[in-house]
Amino acid sequence: MRRIWIAAGVAAVSFVQPLAAAEINDQGARKLRDDLSHYLPEEVRNGGFLTVIPSGERYEIKYDFAKLLGDIGSGDFSISGLTPFSVFAAPVNGGLWKLNSDSDLNVSIQGKMPDGKSTDLTYSVTDAVFSGIFDPTISYLRSGEMTSGPIRIVSKTGAEELEASFAAMNYSLTSTGAAIAGATDFRGRGAFSRFYERVTTAENAPIQIRAESLDFDVGVEGVVPEKIRNLVSFGLELVKNEKPSPAELAELKKLIRGAMPFFSSLSEKITFNRFVVASQIGDFELGKLDYTLAMTEPSEATRIGFGIGVENISAPPGLIPELYAQLVPEIAEIQMGITDLNFTRFVDTLMEIDLSTSGPLPEAQSARLGEAFLPDGQIKIDFPKVVAKSPLYDVEASGAMSGYPDQKDRYTLETSIFARDVDKLIQYFQQAAKADPQFNQVSFAVMMAKGMAKTEADGRLRWDIKFEDGKSLTVNGQVLQ
Repeated sequence: MRRIWIAAGVAAVSFVQPLAAAEINDQGARKLRDDLSHYLPEEVRNGGFLTVIPSGERYEIKYDFAKLLGDIGSGDFSISGLTPFSVFAAPVNGGLWKLNSDSDLNVSIQGKMPDGKSTDLTYSVTDAVFSGIFDPTISYLRSGEMTSGPIRIVSKTGAEELEASFAAMNYSLTSTGAAIAGATDFRGRGAFSRFYERVTTAENAPIQIRAESLDFDVGVEGVVPEKIRNLVSFGLELVKNEKPSPAELAELKKLIRGAMPFFSSLSEKITFNRFVVASQIGDFELGKLDYTLAMTEPSEATRIGFGIGVENISAPPGLIPELYAQLVPEIAEIQMGITDLNFTRFVDTLMEIDLSTSGPLPEAQSARLGEAFLPDGQIKIDFPKVVAKSPLYDVEASGAMSGYPDQKDRYTLETSIFARDVDKLIQYFQQAAKADPQFNQVSFAVMMAKGMAKTEADGRLRWDIKFEDGKSLTVNGQVLQ
């Protein structure tokens, strides 16, 4: 069943085989249908799931998922509201295809989970409109635009309930030639407006999450689509075989190696504007919440980076005592990454494993794959930027650390910390100590740290800290431990 879904999913979103623009006629419709359904199992291919008919100066490609689900569905679930979905394809200059679709979706699923609990899922999309330019030479879109009205999902399982919605969505895809010969850079940008989510469980009171908008920007550079297309095409052919032959597996490994490194860089940024979590005790709000992901080329020294940034943090009145509330940063950001991951060695190790056996990999082989990623068995992490700012302080740090997963006490940390307004912070702690004597210790610790600091030309204080093997600690060259 899984291979049916895989093949159907690929066929539903792209032309897998290169196609040439031609006169619109019945013969062309049959050819297009055969190309699109090539990787589908015979029972699905002959069940009416996918049809293609001439429609004026374009083809109408119709996907009837109700028929697909009727072939592979389970008696434990019933699905309603699935109507045929159409994509119109018209040939344009240069062998490209102009794609268009305009549809709504309102699907309901009722049934029972493995634990016997009843479940009910409803998913709807209103006024979804898509247009794009498909390039058969890369088996992917060169560009595309998509918009929709309200999007809503409601899921109920026993006493647990999830409701989520967006008021509207827009998305655009662009592509340009990459610096690497034969490669392409892709970028997708878009936004969802008025995000809302409500979570209810048997144990806890409902929690609501809201945001005025969710913006996203995703890019992948240096993709060689033809190599990836060839790999996917061959992989889908293998899906048809319950037990691939040694020759087929050897060819698959060859294609994987040929498609490496898959891309030269990947980046993603998601921004929530006016992000609010509403609970029984009040509203927690962020004026802005950023999440970033970045990955360099899968190679012998790959970096996967993550980032979180927040602005204008607020909590329910009275939740944080006034003495501590002033210490909450107005702006905070952390960027960190796992570095020197050896993807090349990982793929080489994977290619040495016998992939013809079914089921999960033996524990020893899984451990071997994990070790192949790490340089000399170490995990290396960098944090190029850590920032926290408020009216009382301005702190920034950067550095790196490394260690051994099976030796928790064996690690090295190096960091540089810069700070402004330290005197202002000390004065605040001294004043706060009148109400809470514990601040005396904090004030003393900050004064000691100030005494060990170097002063930069711009007036900031600096501490260069090094911690080796969990034992040796130095600050600005002075050994403390």
